[in-house]
Amino acid sequence: MKAVAQATGRQLDKIKADAQEKGDLGLVAESSRSNQRIMFQPASLTAGGVFRKLKEIGSMSGNSAMNKKIDIIKGLFVACRFSEARYIVRSLAGKLRIGLAEQSVLSALSQAVCLTPPGQGFPPAVIDAGKGMSAESRRAWIESKSLILKQTYCEMPNYDILIPVLLKEGIDELPNHCKLTPGVPLRPMLAHPTKGVGEVMKRFDEAAFTCEYKYDGERAQIHILENGEVRVFSRNQEDNTTKYPDIISRIPKVKKDSVVSCVLDAEAVAWDREKKQIQPFQVLTTRKRKDVDASEIKVQVCVYAFDLLYLNGESLVRQPLGRRRALLRESFSEVEGEFVFARYIDSDNTDSIAEFLEQSVRDSCEGLMVKTLEKDATYEIAKRSHNWLKLKKDYLDGVGDTMDLCVIGAYLGKGKRAGAYGGFLLACYDEENEEFQSVCKIGTGFKDEDLEQHFNFLKEHILPKPRPYYRVDQSAEPEVWLDAMQVWEVKCADLSLSPVYKAAMGMVDPVKGISLRFPRFLRIRDDKKPEDATTGAQIADLYKKQQQIQNQGEKGDLEDYY
Repeated sequence: MKAVAQATGRQLDKIKADAQEKGDLGLVAESSRSNQRIMFQPASLTAGGVFRKLKEIGSMSGNSAMNKKIDIIKGLFVACRFSEARYIVRSLAGKLRIGLAEQSVLSALSQAVCLTPPGQGFPPAVIDAGKGMSAESRRAWIESKSLILKQTYCEMPNYDILIPVLLKEGIDELPNHCKLTPGVPLRPMLAHPTKGVGEVMKRFDEAAFTCEYKYDGERAQIHILENGEVRVFSRNQEDNTTKYPDIISRIPKVKKDSVVSCVLDAEAVAWDREKKQIQPFQVLTTRKRKDVDASEIKVQVCVYAFDLLYLNGESLVRQPLGRRRALLRESFSEVEGEFVFARYIDSDNTDSIAEFLEQSVRDSCEGLMVKTLEKDATYEIAKRSHNWLKLKKDYLDGVGDTMDLCVIGAYLGKGKRAGAYGGFLLACYDEENEEFQSVCKIGTGFKDEDLEQHFNFLKEHILPKPRPYYRVDQSAEPEVWLDAMQVWEVKCADLSLSPVYKAAMGMVDPVKGISLRFPRFLRIRDDKKPEDATTGAQIADLYKKQQQIQNQGEKGDLEDYY
């Protein structure tokens, strides 16, 4: 914003007001183009030139970095023509809003390398290596190659490293050259929600599985590099190393001498040293986010380690969980309140699992993670896998899974809620179309202080009109539109088809969306961005599962679920 203001001679608060109204700094940048005549017209921007400048901005750090970054952006901005300013500013904000997801980019890359293999000179001799195949076998061939690239990208999410190898060695050789590397964060494996112990037993009918405590903290991917350096990354691959100096200092003490390099998957949980017990997630969110001084830490954390993805030069993601867990326990020692292995039982007895679930809640956890041990038990990077299931404590209350939803509107309070917001419009996020889809109104689960806190935060984010990427039916329009800034964890009694709400529209019914019935507010999720909200596809999945359960109809079978 500062760069746009300085380059166009407009006031910073005008730029901020415009951005608030339009919800897209790119459009503000485009319409703020300066009318000043420039003595020397700068050279036209090139893709390579812009990319180099973006990389330069990305690698800057230190005291004067902010001003240097602003200077580079101003330089780019002055040279912009037509709609270039819009896309440069959107690139800097990390939101292009062109409806193109990562998977499409990877598919396009793999097709390019398959159909026009590199190393053919220029122009390439082979324009379509798939000629002569039937349409069916050609599609299968491209898909199998695409899978190689997608799997390798999961382990090495860095185009700078992947593309030169693709061009030099070809797609088949990619996994041999680009491997999981400590210091390069991975997107973690995630779990699917379930409707209770019965569904777990059905899903893992033949497979051996384990139940682990589901700790209520922040995902921490801990990397030990060969030079001894320790780094901590969040579930969004953000570098949290400076947030956790206490974790960094204890890792060398808990690792065995045999460990030279490794990548651990763990949960950082707030810990009360005096009472020796886990504290709620909210307590953890009060810690500073970066550049924490170890001597000033008030909220202590305990690391609960549950997986090992890499050890001494070898990626373990293709190994079964049973093997990864054994290696984890061989490679580290526990220290109470500092570094502990996730508590687990291996059982296929319904009663003992239900008992363990209740015990996890008594021990201040969210419930259980249920994971296959040997069969289909690899670590699926960046996937929400059916081989990991979460069994939350809400099932004990007879209520379905929780969802993380974004607040996009509010309704004015009446009666004792007058002067604040009495209800809110929530939305899920559709990755494919980069849009927020309305899913329900919510007005229950709030204490008075919650409503006050929400009002004070949200009134700063009021919009004059909805964003173009909000999908809301006229009949559900809120009295106040809000910028999609905050994610709330919400639970509900069940899901139903709705002619009014737009979530997962077209996925289960051609014209109806899905809505939550009896939604209740649980808490704010500060650790999630709006784009990390529950997706339409996940809501469709939960709805279908619920229908399957209802269709079984036998009373005895339902006991397990509710």
